[in-house]
Amino acid sequence: MARADTMKAMILPEFGAPLRLATVPVPKIGPNDVLLRVRAAGVGLTVVIMTANPGRVTSFPRIPGHEVAGDVAEIGSEVSHVKIGDRVTCHFYLTCGVCRFCRSGRETLCPASPGNVGMASDGAYAEYMAIPARNVTAIPTGVSDVDAAVAADAIATTYHACREEARIGPGDFVLIVGAGGGVGIHAVQMAKLSGGWVLAADISDDKLAAAKECGADALVDVRRGDLASQVSKLTGGRGVDAAIDFVASRETLEGSLKSLARAGRLVIIGSRPTAVFGVDSNFTVDPRHMLASMLEIHGSRYVTLTEIAQTLELLRLKRIRAIVSRTFPLERAEEAHELLRKNALIGRAALVLAH
Repeated sequence: MARADTMKAMILPEFGAPLRLATVPVPKIGPNDVLLRVRAAGVGLTVVIMTANPGRVTSFPRIPGHEVAGDVAEIGSEVSHVKIGDRVTCHFYLTCGVCRFCRSGRETLCPASPGNVGMASDGAYAEYMAIPARNVTAIPTGVSDVDAAVAADAIATTYHACREEARIGPGDFVLIVGAGGGVGIHAVQMAKLSGGWVLAADISDDKLAAAKECGADALVDVRRGDLASQVSKLTGGRGVDAAIDFVASRETLEGSLKSLARAGRLVIIGSRPTAVFGVDSNFTVDPRHMLASMLEIHGSRYVTLTEIAQTLELLRLKRIRAIVSRTFPLERAEEAHELLRKNALIGRAALVLAH
């Protein structure tokens, strides 16, 4: 059956506006692109932030969404590593592929990058999506569309953070701040898989319970006292070897630093732009404390394509599971965004598309 020339999509008509359902042309692809029939799209705070943070979206109207699982519906004339019908997910960053960062596996630092999928190009909140072929990677048999979409960011990000930045090993004490959120809930699992003894910090009973169910060894309810003091008590005064902060407020960042043991690593993944949250998240670092305890601060910026493939394999092997608490049809994407704005979702949400 021939494909229609138009499709349904949720578009961001202008900066700061709510998403709305529209009928738009199916995107055309170039010789090095693929066209995906979208089956599922993850919904996370990154998309919500970009709609309200000036400069992230390069032009309007824009179709957001970067966590995608779909079938290859069409391939460009120069594409050979995937074929029509393949199930794939994609890398979030648009990159040049030839600079020293791209060639050394640090493509998220590509200086020639025009931006991100769903911000500098149309994304996955649509029935079809065009993307450079080098951005896609195969979904293994046995991994569902929803799980694969979420894995491409919310789970893979934690794979990189735990292995490469926090360097978690067996017996390490690990603090996860924002442990009940869409990425943090997967960090609890990944830190456990890496051998860590995990302290999960959050601010609601439901999120703390979810973190516990995902394997957290101890819970830190930040509503009930200073973060660092609670961590000190739970670790017998030792502190943690690594703290991974998905909230990244001034309070959580300074509390995470104070929670570190000697030679501890603070990994920053969260982002709270002042334009969106209304408060400055800059935090104070005491260089004497950093030097005396030989502490490290890492910015963890997404993943490599190889890490996405490795994360998908962990899902296939059932070594980790995707935590998706709500699914929505395409036209209810704005409802999912509103729940995120209210911090009312445990784990991730996803859009499921019926063709």
